[in-house]
Amino acid sequence: MKTKYKILVALTLLVVFGLGVAAGILGERYVVHKKYRRPSSDRTHVPSLDAWAKELGLTEDQQARIREIFKRNEERMKVYRTEGLAKLSEVRKALKEELDAVFTPEQRKKMEEMIRQHEERRRKESGRTGSDRTTPRDRRGDDAPPPDRER
Repeated sequence: MKTKYKILVALTLLVVFGLGVAAGILGERYVVHKKYRRPSSDRTHVPSLDAWAKELGLTEDQQARIREIFKRNEERMKVYRTEGLAKLSEVRKALKEELDAVFTPEQRKKMEEMIRQHEERRRKESGRTGSDRTTPRDRRGDDAPPPDRER
């Protein structure tokens, strides 16, 4: 009879321990890591054209004109992003040259390796391939107007 209780207590402890491990894993995954999301995922988006149309009482003609305005300005925004990334690349290059003047050859080599590892890690996290930082990351494609979506 005593062995029966010992087995029951051991199984109960095992189940409680297992539930604790499961709760810890799920808690970490869904509570702790939730705090460290990328800020872009929490950003609010500009209301869609449909939302504007409802809120402002836009006519079909006004909606069509607004779509054309978005199409015309999309190219300007692409140029601005490309120029901004090119300027940022120049600043990074100048910064690297200044730092290289301070480092010893061994330190330069280590720094290059650190930078390479950092870029590799960023590519893996973002799912991107290649190291071309001068191209804009426009996910909508060429000359696409903002999507008409309902919130």
